[in-house]
Amino acid sequence: MKVLIINCILSTAEHGVIKRKESISDCMISNFARGFIELGHSVTLLASEEFRPTGEDEDLPFEVVYFPSRLPQVFKPSLLPWPKGMRRWMKARAADYDLVIASESFQISSLIAARVCPSRLLLWQEMDRHQRLLFKLPSKFWYNVVVPMFMGHVTIVPRSLPAQRFTRRYSRHVSDTIVDHGTDAHTLYPCDEVDKAFVVVSQLVERKQVDRIIKKFARLVSQEAYRDYRLDIIGDGDKAEELKHLASALGVEDNVVFHGFLYHEQLAAPLRRALALLVDTSSDLNMVTIAEAITSGTPVVTNTKPSTASFIAANGLGIARDDWDETDLMKVIDKYDKMHEACIREGRELTNVACARKMIAIAQ
Repeated sequence: MKVLIINCILSTAEHGVIKRKESISDCMISNFARGFIELGHSVTLLASEEFRPTGEDEDLPFEVVYFPSRLPQVFKPSLLPWPKGMRRWMKARAADYDLVIASESFQISSLIAARVCPSRLLLWQEMDRHQRLLFKLPSKFWYNVVVPMFMGHVTIVPRSLPAQRFTRRYSRHVSDTIVDHGTDAHTLYPCDEVDKAFVVVSQLVERKQVDRIIKKFARLVSQEAYRDYRLDIIGDGDKAEELKHLASALGVEDNVVFHGFLYHEQLAAPLRRALALLVDTSSDLNMVTIAEAITSGTPVVTNTKPSTASFIAANGLGIARDDWDETDLMKVIDKYDKMHEACIREGRELTNVACARKMIAIAQ
């Protein structure tokens, strides 16, 4: 089978600033594509030129075609890119593909796909609410007018239960099957050994609220029984130095280890050996790191902002509640074995291969 994946925005751009990376091999959509390849299918990825890596991706097992953005001052490449030449490219080649997957209903690239090849198209939906831009008016217009008029017969595949509920307000063709981002089971897998450590895998930016996590962890290790526990922080961002100063000011600089940015091959070991992944974000949807932790057999402690919070709570994969604190970390320590087993059980369905199988089954 030949699969075409349309995902113009390859990474999150904080404050609209796109930081081009040396390689896209580690990004979410590349891992998703590898799930189809492992099943024996071929993949082509369409993306925005603004996200083209600075290095050469010669090792990618799939083709990538980049399109420059039209009117970037209006249709910002970090939010709603208008890919110049994509419609012409698709009209000439879309018939060669057996399955087309486009990321998000509210994207111009998805509208192009819906007009060119609706019968072979799946819309893969992460958004579970209206975007706040311009008082939500563009988003409300799109879902109330564009989706029913031009995407009405296209199947929408939700990435979470909240996304499913949201899209069912605007479309009658929403899949009962939920398909998450998918994780690489060859790199991210569970083990039976665990350290006295928690882990954060995150951009170190304001909305991730890693400072709140450090403060809660500091209250934990201030107690004698937990004094030798560690917090591994994996990631980088403009708050890195500020967070290091905070750890020092709280007297936990010996317990908090900043690793900087790590590729998946490097972060896999500390992730699978952690007692829990810690999340306290102010704004996120489907956090790929949550699925990666579960696949690694690692429980998750999170607030209810991520779309997968209800999934965590319903399946005993950790703790999902707003304003979680050090007492919740103690609960994870006490109940780790049970939560770890639940993560291993549910994690099998979160791999990229499992997600690819689900997509193919929905298309058939």
